[in-house]
Amino acid sequence: MASAISFQGLATGLQTDALVNAILAQEGKGLAAFQARQTRNKTRTSALTSMKTAMTTLSVSLAALQDKFNARTVTSTDTTGTYVTASANGAATGNYDLTVTTVATKGRISPTLSGGVPTNLAVADPAAAIFSSTRASFAVRGTDGVVKAFELTNNSLNGLRDAINASGAGVTAAVVNTGTGATPYQLVITAKETGTGTTGGVVTLAAIDNADASATTVDPALGITGGVLTGTISAPTGLSGGLQSGAAETAKDAVFTINGIQLTRKSNVVTDAADGVTFTLKQGNQTGTTTLTVAQDKTTATNGMQDVITKFNSLLKIYKDAAASTKDTDGSVIQGALTNDATSRTIISQIRAALTGASSGLPGTATYQTPASLGVKTLSDGTLSLDTAVFQAALDKDPAAAKRLFTISGESNNGILTFQGAGSKTATGAVTFSIDSYTAGGAVSGTFSGTSNGTPFNIQLTGSNGTLIGDIGTPLEGLTVAVTATGTGTLTISRGAGQTARDLIASLMASGSGSLANALTSIEDNNKILATQIESAQSALDRRKKALQLQFSKMEVTVAQMRASAGNLTSTS
Repeated sequence: MASAISFQGLATGLQTDALVNAILAQEGKGLAAFQARQTRNKTRTSALTSMKTAMTTLSVSLAALQDKFNARTVTSTDTTGTYVTASANGAATGNYDLTVTTVATKGRISPTLSGGVPTNLAVADPAAAIFSSTRASFAVRGTDGVVKAFELTNNSLNGLRDAINASGAGVTAAVVNTGTGATPYQLVITAKETGTGTTGGVVTLAAIDNADASATTVDPALGITGGVLTGTISAPTGLSGGLQSGAAETAKDAVFTINGIQLTRKSNVVTDAADGVTFTLKQGNQTGTTTLTVAQDKTTATNGMQDVITKFNSLLKIYKDAAASTKDTDGSVIQGALTNDATSRTIISQIRAALTGASSGLPGTATYQTPASLGVKTLSDGTLSLDTAVFQAALDKDPAAAKRLFTISGESNNGILTFQGAGSKTATGAVTFSIDSYTAGGAVSGTFSGTSNGTPFNIQLTGSNGTLIGDIGTPLEGLTVAVTATGTGTLTISRGAGQTARDLIASLMASGSGSLANALTSIEDNNKILATQIESAQSALDRRKKALQLQFSKMEVTVAQMRASAGNLTSTS
């Protein structure tokens, strides 16, 4: 078979390549249409993916805003923080007057000094032997009351230190080189935690030779007296005797007053004296009073609200830029990636409505019902803006009510039940409850009644350890409440506009059900079909091109032969 070679009209004078290309261009309109659709799909995918990223960023900003409503500032009359400092998160605003009597200390065993010279727990060489027996066993107990025992294999002060630290006892041991005297290396054992613990603040170290322990003869200069171990070395249950903390080294608890009430704690970091406030006690023997003022951190909350608005406006810009049409140099209209795209247009509309709409489940008496009451405005171009003066005034008036517009929350009129959390499927509004049975640390059950989407419900919940959780598939799915006794009351569950927007964004992007996720999947599936169609159409055109080239090549050969024959006839006439 002759090869498909173009002679570019050597015999006919025709531009055969141009003719082939013209024919292929006409017959390839279907392929061009497939390719154009594929290109448009790719630009639409890119635009929708950018929207998805912006929606995720907006959701993160909304989540952060909930925490920023909890931000508090703390000012103190103790400007140098000498006696106490504090931090707060979600705390009720107000004043706390503190006086620190003593700070919590750690129990300790250290060398006894006489004229500055250690009389025990000190050696000249920390690597030298400290006992003369073949084997030696020791036991240690921290202020947590836990006894740990061990057989010492490294016969030295360093070895004793390492064995104590490896024992798992509630203490740490260190060998300190004072650099002076005949025995500068001193052993110090310190409780890991502050406070008196269960031993009255006493730490104990003992050499033991009872039970399954080997006889221990410790260098008398160390002053580690013998003790009696209850149980075995591997499983000790008690310890008596031994070397113990002196009076000056016995741990103390923190003693302080808050608003005139004296409190005692094991730690200097106090988190349970006032809800949402952490006090750090620095120094005792305070003669005066430190006043700590907790206030709403309006700057942090305002910045968080502004960030949400900025993130929404960025999402809106991505959509608008992709939906806008432009004109080509010839005046023809070029559609944007999302021009006339119903899915993206609806998504923007839904998110804006969620962010600015009324919160679900709020009672009519709530101080604020919509973000507009906090200064969130919708401008003529569809963007949002924040009136910071209105927003901060709302925070001053009722910060808890302002926060509820951006969270999912619950308020109980009976203290036996406390709202812990809820999910995107939890019904909102007033839910009456009756806690029928409760056992501390045991089973708990109750009946909850309300309305979901206009349909009444009556649900029995059971749980344990004072916790009830709504069952999957019910109107209370995702609800978690804490219970402390039997009784009745009403729990009002509300879902703020901010939480509604977060739930909406999650549903829009949910694989298999979300409109955005489905749109991206549909485009991907369509592109797979187009790729197959493009490949098939391109193969057909390639075959058609070869056939045309072969036909024109044959034509050139035929014309050349005819002209040659005609020339021969002319020459013989």
